[in-house]
Amino acid sequence: MQIAGIDLIQVIQVVIALAATYVIAKIVSRTLAKIFEKTPFSEAIERWIMRVSKYIVYAVGLLATIAISGFDLTSVIVGLGAFSIAISFAMSTVIQNFISGILVQADKAFSIGDEIKVQNFEGTVQKISVRTTVIETKEGDIVFIPNSIFINNPVVRKKQTAGESVSL
Repeated sequence: MQIAGIDLIQVIQVVIALAATYVIAKIVSRTLAKIFEKTPFSEAIERWIMRVSKYIVYAVGLLATIAISGFDLTSVIVGLGAFSIAISFAMSTVIQNFISGILVQADKAFSIGDEIKVQNFEGTVQKISVRTTVIETKEGDIVFIPNSIFINNPVVRKKQTAGESVSL
């Protein structure tokens, strides 16, 4: 059925697809939130994963909506595939450090305030983020260590006892 050259069935399908995309994104977010209640990941990592998951749902929903509208997405999908391969090669170290950051935080091998030594780096852990861990050396220097170093190398952690100051 067409009114003024617009197919009403197609418009209704597009509206339903957009609404379904929104609902699915909400369901994915709530499901991930429930799953993350039982995981050791930091809140920042959980929020990042939830945000990325929501964007992926929105992107797929947008592509589905465009396909419902009657556009051929073959060339777009091929282009996105080639683009994603190029991005993955360009971002491989960032991705490696991100995954390593998740593993470092999940393993809880060390925490903020611990004295550690890895490769030639030695100092007190100041911050553990998704991509890097920040330590302060005895000389007061701040060192940003990519988290992949902790996955590929042994880490020495000085054990603390109550009331003891730590030194390596």
